[in-house]
Amino acid sequence: MALNNYENLKQAVEDWGHRDDVSAYLDDFIAVCETEMYTGTNVQIRVRSMVTTETSAMSASVQYQALPTDYLETKRFDVTVSDEKYTIDYRTPTQMELRSGTAVPAYYTITNQIEYDIQPDQAYVTNIIHYARLTTLDSTNTTNSILTDYPTVYLYGCLWALSQYVNNDEDEAKYYQKFIAAISGANMADSNGDYGVASQKVRRGRNP
Repeated sequence: MALNNYENLKQAVEDWGHRDDVSAYLDDFIAVCETEMYTGTNVQIRVRSMVTTETSAMSASVQYQALPTDYLETKRFDVTVSDEKYTIDYRTPTQMELRSGTAVPAYYTITNQIEYDIQPDQAYVTNIIHYARLTTLDSTNTTNSILTDYPTVYLYGCLWALSQYVNNDEDEAKYYQKFIAAISGANMADSNGDYGVASQKVRRGRNP
């Protein structure tokens, strides 16, 4: 059986876990797996198929902007000024130094939203190139690029969740290590295969 869609994944979890009494909880196991693989404290999956771009606009004289709803992590943040793209540099919330007045923002930080170091003097167009959380696997969204390319991430993550549910500490530790190794392997394989895209002229760190 190919481990390539929602139904096959659920069947594999039951088969590998040697359980036929957990069918009502398989969606919970998938949810636990996805939460940990995207936002876990040890390692998070970050592969090219998760990268997307959201084009929007700053609001003049407003120092904040909403994050994309699927946002996980920024790769690059560009702003278009007079038909030229500039990269806005990231600062941690503690590093951010706010400036008075209005201008083209030079820095941004992330809290529960995007925050700029200064109020924009115009509604500049922004491109947020970021890692996005994929739509949760379910009966209507039966597959995604992670399950297709790196199926053991889902398999071991769900078996780890199952082990927690049945209070099997030995299997929980075993499958968590396999889960983390599968995520690390996916990240490494993706990174090794990333030969980049056509170069684009981007002037970094523009001072307004």
